[in-house]
Amino acid sequence: MTCMALSHLHFDHTGNANEFPTATWIINKAELAWAETKPGPFVNLDSFSSYKTVKTQMIDGDYDVFGDGRVRILKTPGHTPGHQSLLLRLSVAGTVILSGDLYHTRENRRFGRVPTINTERADTVASMARIETILKNTKGRLVIQHDLLDFAALPQFPGYLN
Repeated sequence: MTCMALSHLHFDHTGNANEFPTATWIINKAELAWAETKPGPFVNLDSFSSYKTVKTQMIDGDYDVFGDGRVRILKTPGHTPGHQSLLLRLSVAGTVILSGDLYHTRENRRFGRVPTINTERADTVASMARIETILKNTKGRLVIQHDLLDFAALPQFPGYLN
């Protein structure tokens, strides 16, 4: 199965979405409903307009992409109503979580700071606590996707974590 999911529907995360017209798009229902009512400076419906015509898998919460626990979409609302993070269980690297915009910087994580752009502070705090618990229980690694140090620590293409 070829599939695509986005952490949330802000324009800086949807820019190339329409380049995947043959993939099954995994879309959070709450996120899409919110984005359709909030087009503006942060949501550009045109940047992911193919959602209207591609094959979709609509989800409400956590979702096990392949049904084997290796790739799981985790419900982490707060930044946006349907924000989600990605949990990977890799054979060598172990558990790796891609944060989306749950955290924007290491300081957000370290001090529990909630960006003012977030739609719901309480949901953000609960989502942060959930991810921290998963990381602690699995001895996992978090990749803060807007953090240059975290991004630089990943293998350079065509390399990958396994």
